Amino acid sequence: MKILAYLRASTEEQNASRAKEAIDSFLINHNLKADRYYIENVSGAKLDRPQLIQLLSESDKGDILIIEQVDRLTRLTAEDWRQLKRTIEDKGIHLVSLDLPTSHLALTNSVSLVGEILQHVNNLLLEILATTARKDYEDRRRRQAEGIKIAKERGAYKGRPQSEKNVKACKSAISLLDKGLTKEQAAKAAGIGVATLYRYIKDQNK
Repeated sequence: MKILAYLRASTEEQNASRAKEAIDSFLINHNLKADRYYIENVSGAKLDRPQLIQLLSESDKGDILIIEQVDRLTRLTAEDWRQLKRTIEDKGIHLVSLDLPTSHLALTNSVSLVGEILQHVNNLLLEILATTARKDYEDRRRRQAEGIKIAKERGAYKGRPQSEKNVKACKSAISLLDKGLTKEQAAKAAGIGVATLYRYIKDQNK
């Protein structure tokens, strides 16, 4: 049995590895340790996540997929969540989430009647937490859209600020423009999208 830890954050500004300490501490309390860590910065509302896909492909029947919270694994739509859950079940992987105590049973290899009952309870609670995670995601998106709409009506909306990484890349692209490259060529060389470069130039000219 391998213990595969999945750590996810939505953006590069957040720290996906922050949960590593919590997971490690939890495993130590069970006299266990993670065999591998899969860390990525991507929205939980997306099913296509490179590190999650790699984890699933490298897992074997009986392995443990451990996460800090259910919403680190899914903020998916009901259809996408069913697809992910089916993949996990087909692989024979046991899901353990620190915020779902009934899932901790997978670490004990219990096959008693009580264990089977708790597993049914665990599945029900998992569905509830997955649904709640999606609802929270949709609520935040709705509030964000409403806030942007109000700000635009007031003429106060400036858009989301670019990350420090993108700003640095844009400055590199600007220097390449001075050397005769086109915006498309400069953006590609700097590792950013041309739209990001256009936006930076526009912001600088305000």
